[in-house]
Amino acid sequence: MLNIGLATEIITPPFGAGLIGYINFRPASGVYDDLKVHAMAMEKDGKYTGFLVFDLLHLGEYMFQGIRMGLRAAGIGFADDIIISATHTHTGHQSRNPSKLNDAENYACQETIDAAVRAMKRAVMSMAPAELFYAEKDENPCAFVRRYFMKNGKVVTNPTRCNPDIVGPETDFDRHIRVLCVKQYGRISALMVNLANHCDTVGGTLVSADWPGRMEAEIQYALKQDIPVFQLTDASGNINHFDVHQKIDQTNYGEAVRIGRIYGGIVVGLLDQLEPVKVGAIEVANTKVVIPNRKVTDAEYNEAKQYLEDTKDAPKSGGDLTSEGLANGDVTVCRCFAQMLIDCRDKSLPSRTCKLTRVSLGKELVFVSLPGEPFNGIAEAIRKASHYKHTFVIELAQSESVYVPMRDCFARGGYETTARPNTVAPEASDVLIAAAVGNLQ
Repeated sequence: MLNIGLATEIITPPFGAGLIGYINFRPASGVYDDLKVHAMAMEKDGKYTGFLVFDLLHLGEYMFQGIRMGLRAAGIGFADDIIISATHTHTGHQSRNPSKLNDAENYACQETIDAAVRAMKRAVMSMAPAELFYAEKDENPCAFVRRYFMKNGKVVTNPTRCNPDIVGPETDFDRHIRVLCVKQYGRISALMVNLANHCDTVGGTLVSADWPGRMEAEIQYALKQDIPVFQLTDASGNINHFDVHQKIDQTNYGEAVRIGRIYGGIVVGLLDQLEPVKVGAIEVANTKVVIPNRKVTDAEYNEAKQYLEDTKDAPKSGGDLTSEGLANGDVTVCRCFAQMLIDCRDKSLPSRTCKLTRVSLGKELVFVSLPGEPFNGIAEAIRKASHYKHTFVIELAQSESVYVPMRDCFARGGYETTARPNTVAPEASDVLIAAAVGNLQ
């Protein structure tokens, strides 16, 4: 018999904590809605696993380590077999190197670690018999490939809206929305949603869980139950919500509400199509992958230095510094990226070692973790190789990392392929796919 326990904790940071997601510093000045960590513990025949999902951009390596250490100290013997991931909201608090955090950020990070431990401990103590059900829909009306071929042959990420030089998207992507339903006590007790979309619709300095939080609220309202909704973000490094064919503002809280309502409606609609999942033995396989980092050429290095010299007197732009600024040639943004390219050569390590986890529940259902923000083609390759009936691919999980573009994207350009400290080498996607597929076997 499968047993599942659930718990949720609030992790909203105090005012003054920096919100991570853009180049510029954004101290939290208010709250649209709370950030949460959802915990799920699973047990069958004495084997345990679980999930922790955070309303954060990502988790730094010291956060992953702190959570696992806290879980072990609390008596959670399966701390290394839990998949820990983030939704990627750009209006959550900093979670990286504690030596570079202010007091509010350090407080928020420690409270987040403590909250995760409390939630998982309570989930373990609240286990009850459960059944799993699955449904999916090949429709994702709010997501778009964000890299476009231009008339000059290059690829630009988030080009200006209705740009006449846009030829078309660089690729297609998996539009499936996958839903796993947990039923206990004759009712739905939790949902897990797996879809691809970059979670960045709010901006500004007000804390928000973005559209995953609004999606959860929409589902709870429709079901009249305060159930947790685990947003397991599919590989979305080249996917976001911007429709470049529309001249509308898509960076505001109202957009998060709109997207959340649409996704919530789709998920609720799928609940009439649920089919039972035959749950077998819980198996967890952990492995490590060494992802090679990028090497900056002499020509790139010298060009970046020259650009900084040529633009040293340029006026600074205001507002958030984002990928759109890079696409539009904003000098302040371009100067930041020129300096990051220099830092990539001067400060990067040769590689990064990341943890990969596979959690399977028999032959029908498997969860596969990926570090950082892999392009959707990586998830496609994993699903193609998977012999499981239902394959959930979860990005921003288990280890800190960065964008992982497909190999051929590097020659085309675009925001995700720019050189920054510890960005990946072109062959990184091949290495990651091979390791994840190997861990599936």
